[in-house]
Amino acid sequence: MLSRLVGHRLRSLEVALGEPLRLCFDRPGARSPRLVLSCRSWPDVERSGGTWRDGDLGFTDVLRSLLGTTVLSTAERTELGLRIQFAHGALIINPRRADPSAEIAQLSGFADGRWMAWWPGDYAFENLI
Repeated sequence: MLSRLVGHRLRSLEVALGEPLRLCFDRPGARSPRLVLSCRSWPDVERSGGTWRDGDLGFTDVLRSLLGTTVLSTAERTELGLRIQFAHGALIINPRRADPSAEIAQLSGFADGRWMAWWPGDYAFENLI
């Protein structure tokens, strides 16, 4: 399901107290619905200058710099987590620890009603159990 983000652009970031970070994607010029990746574990942002994590100086600036850019590829692998690649950086969702009773991320909003959730112990996060 993550690969269905390819070709979509990161349109907005939604932050609310006590709620997951919501990364909203759309396809420019299309009437397709907005796709939402809700992340209970904040992503790391990888750029040519290094990797920024939530709490690092400049993290929000680097995260916002990806707004308006298009997803080029995605990957999900054990111990690497979820990776969303853009032309000038990547979002990496790979918590070091996770609550086994809470999902790590959820992708929804597809016209066909399909969605996907990732939990500790799932394929990309089997190292977290």
